[in-house]
Amino acid sequence: MLPKNQKKLRVIAMSPANRWLIAFLSVACILIFSLHQAMATKFQNYDLNKSLPSLISQKQANNQANNQQTCRKYKYIGSELEPVSNQVLSNSQILFKTKSDNKALSLPAEPLPRIHQAAVLAKVPIMMYHDILLKKAVIYDLTPQELKKHFELIKSNQITPISINRLFAHLRTGSPLPKKPIVLTFDDGYGGHYEYAYPLLKKYGYPAVFAIHTSSVGINAGRTHLTWQQLQIMANDPLITISSHSKTHPALTKISDKQLYQEVVESKRTLETKLARSIIYFTYPYGNYDERVKKVVNKAGYLAAIAYGTPSEMFANQSKDLFAIARFEKSRLEKVIPQTWGNPTLPQCNY
Repeated sequence: MLPKNQKKLRVIAMSPANRWLIAFLSVACILIFSLHQAMATKFQNYDLNKSLPSLISQKQANNQANNQQTCRKYKYIGSELEPVSNQVLSNSQILFKTKSDNKALSLPAEPLPRIHQAAVLAKVPIMMYHDILLKKAVIYDLTPQELKKHFELIKSNQITPISINRLFAHLRTGSPLPKKPIVLTFDDGYGGHYEYAYPLLKKYGYPAVFAIHTSSVGINAGRTHLTWQQLQIMANDPLITISSHSKTHPALTKISDKQLYQEVVESKRTLETKLARSIIYFTYPYGNYDERVKKVVNKAGYLAAIAYGTPSEMFANQSKDLFAIARFEKSRLEKVIPQTWGNPTLPQCNY
């Protein structure tokens, strides 16, 4: 049992008047604390708003100084800048190397499949070739002598053939290119590519893309085609990039969803299995595509796709996106050469 004085205190604490007083004091404390917090936040924001413009200005000044230093250092970088091999070109940053600097240069890349605003300033033609034969059968054919004349024309005009990887990295980052770059492509995997085109490419040191529809490999009905052994030799050469050209070369816009999937996916799987390398580029048969086709090509794991004549021949930099990279037919070579321009400066030096 509690002493009498403790009982008395409990009675006083629980009286109505005391309960009201305690409630009043509690509310008052809460209001005072809230007011204090609001005033502190206001003054803190006031100080931040006063200092923020100066902080931004200082950061901009530092960035500008860094850009100027970089632009001076890499003033003539375009003729030698190459994307580092064995990197994932779909990354948000792409690494480049130069002959004069051992350090890798990293440039931010646009999200796939967008083309960088600095890349739009350049004009890189992609030229489309087909079969190379001793005796031409159709207008798309060339003789080895005619192909050699094309290469001599490229050489005499100081045009620099570049790899599709270098073009792709440029389109994603705006990276500088040689003053007058060009990309060479050969479609359909003809036997003349190995017999005539490939030796000439090696002689001149020119990189090229060969687009292969897998069902024709080793088939010589009508025209000769590359064998898997020949294709393996070419694929192992750093000058050569292999692109999928579908399985059976149909007009992709005119086939069912199931057939489209098989053409796009199975050709990639076959090439990667036979050649033991990733196939990241697709070349549309007949150059034809639509949004449905682009979507399937994208989902299949390709990073870019080469078209032709849709809606018209144009420079690669004028393409809608990386799944609609435009080309010129080989007969336009002499006309596009004077317009070729690689915009050989770093993106931050263009503006």
